[in-house]
Amino acid sequence: MMAIPKDAPHPEAALKWINYIEDPKVNAAITNEVYYPTANVPARKFVTPAIAQDLSVYPPDDVFKKMTLMKPKPIEILRLENRLWSQLKNIH
Repeated sequence: MMAIPKDAPHPEAALKWINYIEDPKVNAAITNEVYYPTANVPARKFVTPAIAQDLSVYPPDDVFKKMTLMKPKPIEILRLENRLWSQLKNIH
């Protein structure tokens, strides 16, 4: 999902970029280059067949049924992780 911040200096340019990137052929070209699946249904017909059939890019429905989403971590845990990571990076 893409969004334009309300204080963006060039919202018209951002809108043009979003429209460009969502063009089915452009979107499929990105998938073909980076092997990241597209949710743009019209673009899928332009995805290279080898990629479209790659189960690591587009897992079958039975695999999706086994997947779960991680719940967001509480803010206290995120702050602790950030603090510990900063301390670790600053060890000389």
